[in-house]
Amino acid sequence: MRINVTFRHIDSEPTESLRQYVEQRLKKLKKYADGPIDVNVVLSKEKYRCSAEVVVSVDGLKAAAKEVQGDLNSAIDLVSDKIEKQLRKFREKLRTRKTSGSNKTIPEPVFDIEEQPEEVKVITERIEAKPMSVEEAIAQFELLNQDFFVFTNAEQNAVNVIYRRKDGTLGLIEPEHP
Repeated sequence: MRINVTFRHIDSEPTESLRQYVEQRLKKLKKYADGPIDVNVVLSKEKYRCSAEVVVSVDGLKAAAKEVQGDLNSAIDLVSDKIEKQLRKFREKLRTRKTSGSNKTIPEPVFDIEEQPEEVKVITERIEAKPMSVEEAIAQFELLNQDFFVFTNAEQNAVNVIYRRKDGTLGLIEPEHP
């Protein structure tokens, strides 16, 4: 486990004691990973606001959290709890995938012919599809942390969609014009 602590605008407080406090709080993250863990911590202070920002890279996953409080110790406590919660959730997700993948029994569907289907409710959401390149759209998609991203491809002047596939790669949907 490698922990990198960066201090910004912190002069008066002893930085070595803060570094040890961060390492002590983040040591418990070891139990959520089998491989190496890289942790980047940025501690900063502006007037009366102290912020702690943590980015963890483990097993191909990146988890990030930020907390702003009145003092650095409470910000460190809260941000470490957030990161631990994210890693715990990811680990549980992996566990359920592994256990559900071994059970291959598929129940038979039951159809009732006399039953009429309910009306489908459609919720319309309007978005602005900004013109940009595919690389810019991928960068925006990664920052927004959404399921998909709609944009106008500046090269083709057509609406495209970027989405994350089940295997973790990105997919691009381009309309085909006859």
